Amino acid sequence: MLILSLVSLISMLVLLFVIVWYLYSSILKERKILIHSQVDTVMSLMQEMYQDSLDGTLTKEEAQHQFLVYVEKLKYSGHGYFWVLNTEGVLIMHPYNKSGIGKSLINVKDKDGKFYVRSIISTIQQNESGFVSYYWTNPNDEVLAQKLSYVALFKPWGWIVGTGLYVSDLNREILSQIYIGLLVIIGLFSLSVFVSLRLSRRYMTDLRNVAIFDRLTRLYRRSYLDEMGPRMLKEKHTKPLSVIFFDIDLFKKVNDQYGHDYGDMVLSAISSIIQKELLPHKNVFRYGGEEIVALLYASEEECRVFAEKVRRATAEHVFHYSDTENFTITISSGVAVQNAQDSFSDFIRRADRCMYFAKARGRNKVVTESEVRGLPEE
Repeated sequence: MLILSLVSLISMLVLLFVIVWYLYSSILKERKILIHSQVDTVMSLMQEMYQDSLDGTLTKEEAQHQFLVYVEKLKYSGHGYFWVLNTEGVLIMHPYNKSGIGKSLINVKDKDGKFYVRSIISTIQQNESGFVSYYWTNPNDEVLAQKLSYVALFKPWGWIVGTGLYVSDLNREILSQIYIGLLVIIGLFSLSVFVSLRLSRRYMTDLRNVAIFDRLTRLYRRSYLDEMGPRMLKEKHTKPLSVIFFDIDLFKKVNDQYGHDYGDMVLSAISSIIQKELLPHKNVFRYGGEEIVALLYASEEECRVFAEKVRRATAEHVFHYSDTENFTITISSGVAVQNAQDSFSDFIRRADRCMYFAKARGRNKVVTESEVRGLPEE
């Protein structure tokens, strides 16, 4: 689940990178269209002023003056502005560079050593309009910043009109989107990890239950006994580890007479009796078929008492097969207590041997190892 979460995070970051790149390209394209259209609007205004001078409504000087006064005050998108050069590189109008008006900027370099006015004039000479990149002071924070300008030539007057966008402003806008995107990704990733951990915990719990619990009896499986038994045998405890080996008497007859489905119900009911009577001890395992094993930290006599309680409760339980047919069933058990030489398999085998002595003595009995120690197999 951790690997899946990391893959999910990496995928989200890659997706964010793609989105940011697309967003940057889209916003840049949008801004370039904006400044292009703004210059086109100003060029239309210049054309009207020029036409007024041709019609005699205004002199050329009046038309140019009115145009410059109007455009100097013209702003768009908060702080977008226009400036005017002539084709010789002389600054005619700039709202934030009053001291440069009337001066030639043809030999002025930006911070990268670029003759930006020459680049503007070169662009105009080639296409009469176009985009030019250079460094210029940003009026918002009074620092040099990269600027992308769109310039166009008005031939009748020999004037170049331009406006631009600051890449740093664009970057700040993109960064704000990145921060929002990162917050969303962190939120989604955190939610994903939380959900993954909850699901994995639930999945592992379910998987563990499937792995260690027998579905029919809800007792532990034998595989779990093979895992837990040797571990419990080595643990230090105030009392010895003991085992009670249960076997349902004549269980095959139940299956033959009433069917395996009813036999499963009987086995489940007896498993519940064993669990109830052995409380607070909880290590009860389905060993195989109708055989059940319980591990307890208890003396032999305590185990006998527990096993007797199970035997009596089982014998007293009435199974109602139908309205006219009821029956009871019995259980036999053997008890063994650990010794220093025991392997776990030997330990279980000794309890199994005691259980078989109980069967041989007429069933429905509890036999402890002390009772049969030294006796030959029956």
